[in-house]
Amino acid sequence: MSRWALPKSAHPMPVCWNRSLPLALIGLATSLIVAASPLAPADPPVAGLIVRLQAAPAHAPERERALTVREVQNRRHLQAERWRSLFAVTGLAQETGLVLEPAGRASWRLSPRQAWTAAEAARWQARLAARPEVAWAVADSREPRLQTAPPTPDDPLFAGPDGQWWLQAVSGSDGNLPEARLRGVPGLQSAWATSTGHADTVIAVLDSGWTAHPDLDPARVLPGYDMVSDWDAGTGRGAARDGDGRDADARDPGDWVSAEDVAADPGRYAGCAVEPSGWHGTAVTGLIAAQTGNGRGGAGIDSAARILPVRIAGACGATVRDIVDGLRWAAGLAVCRRYADALAEDPGCAEWAPLNPHPARVINLSYGGASACNAEYQDAIDELWAHGVVVVAAAGNSHGAPTRPANCAKVIGVAALNRDGFKANYSNFGATLAIATVGGDDAGGAWGGLLADSGLLGPGNLGSRTPGAGSYGARYGTSYAAPLVSGTLGLMLAVHPGLGAAQLREGLMASARPHVRSRWVAECSSANPGRCLCTRSTCGAGMLDAAQALAYAQATREGVSYLAPNWPTVQIDTAELRLAAALGPDREAAAGQDPAEPTGQAGGALEPLALLLLAWLARSLRRPGTVKR
Repeated sequence: MSRWALPKSAHPMPVCWNRSLPLALIGLATSLIVAASPLAPADPPVAGLIVRLQAAPAHAPERERALTVREVQNRRHLQAERWRSLFAVTGLAQETGLVLEPAGRASWRLSPRQAWTAAEAARWQARLAARPEVAWAVADSREPRLQTAPPTPDDPLFAGPDGQWWLQAVSGSDGNLPEARLRGVPGLQSAWATSTGHADTVIAVLDSGWTAHPDLDPARVLPGYDMVSDWDAGTGRGAARDGDGRDADARDPGDWVSAEDVAADPGRYAGCAVEPSGWHGTAVTGLIAAQTGNGRGGAGIDSAARILPVRIAGACGATVRDIVDGLRWAAGLAVCRRYADALAEDPGCAEWAPLNPHPARVINLSYGGASACNAEYQDAIDELWAHGVVVVAAAGNSHGAPTRPANCAKVIGVAALNRDGFKANYSNFGATLAIATVGGDDAGGAWGGLLADSGLLGPGNLGSRTPGAGSYGARYGTSYAAPLVSGTLGLMLAVHPGLGAAQLREGLMASARPHVRSRWVAECSSANPGRCLCTRSTCGAGMLDAAQALAYAQATREGVSYLAPNWPTVQIDTAELRLAAALGPDREAAAGQDPAEPTGQAGGALEPLALLLLAWLARSLRRPGTVKR
């Protein structure tokens, strides 16, 4: 069968940033330079649509095993007739080389021999969606990982303000140095007094796969699956990078893209950034499950849970179809591995993937697209929810509206905070999110030189293209905030394995600490999208509190009502914050924002001499030897 060219459309990216933090004063100077936005690139081609017919039967091997050969043939013949009729009335019958492949629970991926332009795909999508026999038609766009660059190696330390501060206890006050203020962290070190995890808990990491690392115990990494389907054996190219399509090897072969790739196959790699491999899945896995107390590297959130790696992303990101099938496989549901060759004669699955023998209760997903939740995503999430499975999704890093599927119903969407509890400069925000926690706050935005932190220290890999030696590095992004939530959910299940999906989500939100307040910072809005004050309507119920989330799990296990503490309101007023506020908003208002809308920020433009004074004051506030990395 002719394999489809990967969508070079809306690339769902991992929701995290991996980059080293510049020196504080350099960050202050460079943050004051406003760069012109580059012109938006032309819409990339679209490789396919995901279509669900009304009353469509589920793709289920057990359903066909209960039928005779003739019954199966008749069923598939009727299915083919439905599609041929639909193609005729919409005009798709004039397209040559169309391929149908099963997708999700009962949908089909429709792809042309040559990728459609964005306009062509939109036209066919509209024609299909208008038909009464079609439940929905959505683009199989590529969702990018929500990060920008690979991690910077760093010394592995748990203790100390520049070590794994994100794991340490909630602490600090306005009188502390910035490095010692941990008012936004989830307090995982405190939660370990209740539980450090249980081996029966399975947390799925849907990502780029995993690599061997000295601080990852391979005995705790379950046999996962590779859902990346794009590989052209004829040309030896494709997003999969591992020489084939879907298979049982969830290791990360690298997701690099070279200039040679783009030149040799512009149809496949259009819109893809030329970059080295990011080892995103290894970083996310390490934050959750790095070995603790082994005398090397750093610690992980859960010392006992097993990780189920499901590779859904290769070069350029992950397609919606591969993500949805990865979600379903991780939950123990049937997914097709290899598709039938002929649309007209016998559409269907030629070979089913083996069922996952270790279904996950928690799925961490740090890839997403900058669009509204579509029906294909929501159908899969609803199906998993009914099986007691929760999906944790990163909100995105474009200081705008949450990406999908963080904006889908029933998903635990996660915003990123800095260590003091403000929204990180890059984090997306919006009413669909459930909770917020630290994700590192880099030097972006006008306030970066004053308020940036050292990032989340965790495992990585030194390889530029293929896997190299294991490393440690500092990372920033909502896709690193999300695994803190997933790890906490794993600890909750260790305390009470009987928690349902609704209880897991409710427990996180009911036990969250209130968002911090400050007279120097305005609330998050389209007029003030950078560092800002979170509210329940922009960053979820509050700041993740791991110890209280476990208290909720204990109370539920014992059959008593959980009573949240009477949290005091945290008002933040520091010298750095006053200096930052004097610079004006951390980021400019979103495009189209009414400039007359108040942002609540103090101060305005500063003269050069005033800026030099602020820089000198910022330097004086930091002791020697505590430069941020």
